[in-house]
Amino acid sequence: MALFVHHSPYSVFDRYMADQYRQMAAEMELMRRRMFQLVPPEALLIPVPAVLERHDDEPCMELEPLVPIVEENGERKLKMEFNVKEYKPDEVKVNLLDNRVLQVSANHEDKNEAGQTRRRLFLRQYRLPKGVDVDHLSPSLSKDGVLTIEAPAPGLAPSERLIPIQYQSEGGADQSDQGSHQ
Repeated sequence: MALFVHHSPYSVFDRYMADQYRQMAAEMELMRRRMFQLVPPEALLIPVPAVLERHDDEPCMELEPLVPIVEENGERKLKMEFNVKEYKPDEVKVNLLDNRVLQVSANHEDKNEAGQTRRRLFLRQYRLPKGVDVDHLSPSLSKDGVLTIEAPAPGLAPSERLIPIQYQSEGGADQSDQGSHQ
């Protein structure tokens, strides 16, 4: 007695489509890996038009939404530091977009002996609060590759403050740290 297995045209089509889907998924994964070799993932998450067209009732789309405001020598100012030691000074750029978005970028390309190009990209964007004096933004690059950007911000409160930590002694009584363990 012979057993007859009948394959419908749909089962052949389903197998063909499944094979095509697996091949497409493998190609997409390969393409994703190659893309992230060229541009780091964090650089791809910055929707520049969304930042520039943001309305106050929309959620913030910025990569780095907090802008550090510090108080030094009795003056309040914006002070930001970036480690760009992997880039040459002429590869580092500071731009002000739409008079409120600070953009720090660096771009470096290397070619190996085989002629392949490797690209490294650094990109950060910050929406500056209205109290920052954007006309007096002052970027400086140290010899060890630290980019510091400062600007007066007289009307803004510092964005961080030290909160004392209460330590429990062995007897169970609380002791407040008055800045001795910073």
